[in-house]
Amino acid sequence: MAERNPPTFRGSNAAEAEDFIQAVRRKAWAEQKQFDYTWMAAFAATQMSGSALWWHARLPRDVQGDWGKLELALLDKFGLSQPPAPASSR
Repeated sequence: MAERNPPTFRGSNAAEAEDFIQAVRRKAWAEQKQFDYTWMAAFAATQMSGSALWWHARLPRDVQGDWGKLELALLDKFGLSQPPAPASSR
């Protein structure tokens, strides 16, 4: 069974950004595309509107077309002002 499309991403807040990223990952997994970063980036672009769409349109093409780069750009722009500290390895 195919995963439903994630809700439209508008760029409202950090929680929405994190939920969107997870939803894109789940959709890619369901479609067996989790290692196809071009597909994931293109799919994510179809789910953006409002300020997120305008922001995405202004990104460099290499970021628009690579999920690894786009995911980081999403978190940098819409995520927490300071990322969580890395887990310590004891």
